[in-house]
Amino acid sequence: MGPTRMDRRGRRDEDPPDESLGILLLPGKLEGFELEAHARDLLSIPRVVALEPSSVRAPRFLRDAASLRQARRLKFPGRPRLVVLYHPAQYPLARALLGHYEELELWYVAPDRVTLAAAGGQASAEELLESDELARVNARHVVAVVGDADVQDGPLRLRLRELEVISPRAFVPVVPSRRSRRL
Repeated sequence: MGPTRMDRRGRRDEDPPDESLGILLLPGKLEGFELEAHARDLLSIPRVVALEPSSVRAPRFLRDAASLRQARRLKFPGRPRLVVLYHPAQYPLARALLGHYEELELWYVAPDRVTLAAAGGQASAEELLESDELARVNARHVVAVVGDADVQDGPLRLRLRELEVISPRAFVPVVPSRRSRRL
């Protein structure tokens, strides 16, 4: 168990273990996702976890606040070091996570901009294109997708090794006990 600190409500809050984690921000359910094979391949790495979006989408004017709250409330079995964004609709959560975790870096597997421009209505397409541009600007690296689902992720895997997300050491996630949460 790591050291404890007090959260803003005066409750004890445990520091996450020092294990490095990778986070995948999926655009929807993993099953049926066009890059499902790539995501499943990354999820076979023990220190990689995936987050699916909520089934209820917050209104646009609340999206940033909801993402900030979600980022603060998420508990991981380690220290997030790299987040992989698959769709610009998840960019508000990625930005909130980047603000919450100091050492976190963003990698963007960017969808085709033509597909984004045709998505949904006019306002939705404009919002997605704006988030896509922000993700491209703020990402450490934009990962290329060739063809329908061939992701060129050599640099991503190299970075996962550098951050020790891919590691020869065994990964034993620490799950807080009920007792430690009540203290």
